[in-house]
Amino acid sequence: MKLLDISRPIHTGMVVWPGDTPTAFSFANTKAGGYSANVGRLVTSMHAGTHVDAPYHFVDAGAKIDEVPLDAYVGPARVIDARGRDVLTPDLFAAFDWAATPRALIRTDCWKNPAEFPPGWPRYAPELPAWLGAHGVRLVGMDFPSVDQPDSKDLPTHHALETARVLILENLDLRAAEPGVYELIALPLKVRGGDGSPVRAVLRCD
Repeated sequence: MKLLDISRPIHTGMVVWPGDTPTAFSFANTKAGGYSANVGRLVTSMHAGTHVDAPYHFVDAGAKIDEVPLDAYVGPARVIDARGRDVLTPDLFAAFDWAATPRALIRTDCWKNPAEFPPGWPRYAPELPAWLGAHGVRLVGMDFPSVDQPDSKDLPTHHALETARVLILENLDLRAAEPGVYELIALPLKVRGGDGSPVRAVLRCD
């Protein structure tokens, strides 16, 4: 089996959501400084790089990251080719059996320069979240920063996906993932009370 890494690297100065905590990695102790081991220190947002949103991120009564069902983040997944689309609609998904692959990963290739925050990305059609939930999708992932648009204040797609009981995986790097079926592994950290978590997302394939 082959592992395909679909995570964006976490590093000092990486692009984060405007106004969010800047990411900084440094060493608190080093062998060169006379310590017995190199010990790194990471300061970052829970939503930096490839990450999952807990429902608590946008709903006060929602599940926190240590309460979400782990099996949603591991198992059969299908990469969907949405390159060139401005709006994500049910017709993109209608040809597939989502009961067999209940994790939908949307490849758009819309984030051209990872050193700059993208000014925009494809939007979800209003009817799509309910359609996904009704057809067995448990998790939706995409290769851009959010299921909502960058200027959204009320986060309608986040809320619609939660109503449909579909979990959210954002900021994937799917440039090397051809459309098709894989096994997804994208486990969040067990952060007590957390609103989300960075993940090391991989696809396992033959």
